[in-house]
Amino acid sequence: MPITIAGFHHAGFLVTDVERASAFYENVLGLQALPRPDFGFAGRWYDLGNGQQLHLMSVAEMPGHAEPPRHDRHIALDVPDAVATEEQLRALGIEVTYGSGRAGNPQLFIRDPDGNTIELRQGIR
Repeated sequence: MPITIAGFHHAGFLVTDVERASAFYENVLGLQALPRPDFGFAGRWYDLGNGQQLHLMSVAEMPGHAEPPRHDRHIALDVPDAVATEEQLRALGIEVTYGSGRAGNPQLFIRDPDGNTIELRQGIR
């Protein structure tokens, strides 16, 4: 019998500079930092809503990333309007690549300063 999963709690990204990464997540994506216990290494936690979180964890150097971004490890966040979101990202100087979900929903792929992939998807409801 398989175990029971009650829900999604958090995703974790590795970063080489917590302050630089925090500036991206707070100023570009508008995330709000959460209190984080002292684990003996630098990091930051963010609220994604509905009890879900993103955890940034400091490392000395990053492992490699896959290309294209849509084939890399990532988190996916819903946005209300992919076109408006793309315009905002480009105005901030963020490089955007595209995809289309199986249901035809628009997908934007960006990378944080350490190369972690973030999918911004306009959900079809």
